[in-house]
Amino acid sequence: MAESQQPTIWGIGVSFSIVAIVTVALRFQARRIKGQKLGSDDWTILVALILGLGVTINILIMTQRGGLGTHIQYDEDGNFLDPEGMVVFGQTIYALELLTWPAVGMTKISVLLMYKRIFSTPRFRIIAWMLIGLSIAWTITFTFALMFSCTPIASQWDYSLSFTCVDEVALFTTALATDVATDFLVLLLPIYKTWQLQIPFARKAMIVGIFLLGGLVSIVGIIRIHFLTQIYYVLDNGPQTDTTWVYTPVYYWTIIETNVGVLSACLPTLRPIQERAARNISFSKLRSSALHLLPSSTSKASEIRLPSQDEGFNLDSIEETSLTLEQPKGYRRL
Repeated sequence: MAESQQPTIWGIGVSFSIVAIVTVALRFQARRIKGQKLGSDDWTILVALILGLGVTINILIMTQRGGLGTHIQYDEDGNFLDPEGMVVFGQTIYALELLTWPAVGMTKISVLLMYKRIFSTPRFRIIAWMLIGLSIAWTITFTFALMFSCTPIASQWDYSLSFTCVDEVALFTTALATDVATDFLVLLLPIYKTWQLQIPFARKAMIVGIFLLGGLVSIVGIIRIHFLTQIYYVLDNGPQTDTTWVYTPVYYWTIIETNVGVLSACLPTLRPIQERAARNISFSKLRSSALHLLPSSTSKASEIRLPSQDEGFNLDSIEETSLTLEQPKGYRRL
């Protein structure tokens, strides 16, 4: 049986896409629970999700039709046994370059728009807008740089054409390094502001911890750089190298990065979902315990009325009141 990494690619692509879709759906549901209108950060993360799914689908097409995750086969004359597959492989690589950077950039922008909505002090909003502008410039710059990194463009999948390329090693390294650097800037921006809030330490630590989960994207970006260094030698060896095998880790980590980015951007907004789930579980257990303990001879189950999840304990209103009294200006709840 031929050696293959394709099952790994399919497993990662399908599972991480499902996680991203469910997370965005829960984010929208959380907005509905709180009675809040969808904001610019919600719509931009939806765009990021769509672009991320495009990245995943493109890589799966590269896998199924372009041979990603398998070894390239040559005939006795050194020609590709599957020339059509290699054309698809080159075309999907080019499409991937046009999808990945906008997907990553839109995720950063969504996170920054969320910060701007939560922390409304003038200085913080100015810094947030500056980082949004930086993210937009970063996205446009590297998307177009990679789009025209080789001329003619068709030479990226038609190996019979003569071509000239920029230093792709330097270009990819710069793109990924600045990606990780801006991730850290976006990650650290709300932590200092959160630490200033006049709220219990445990609550403060939990909020900071949620924001720090965004660091998962930076970790994935560093892993991508590690694998990219392993294929630098491949880039200089022409088409008759085992590119469909060597590129595999870089591309399935690309799937992970785009989807984990969406997940990290949504996590701070999901508290209403967690609270509702906790209330449902608590009231279900309370009702079940009461029905079990009360004797059936003195009362009927149909006559027993316990408070519903919308009555009695109103955790939202209690917490809203305490946060409003204790927090400085410039903070809004997630």
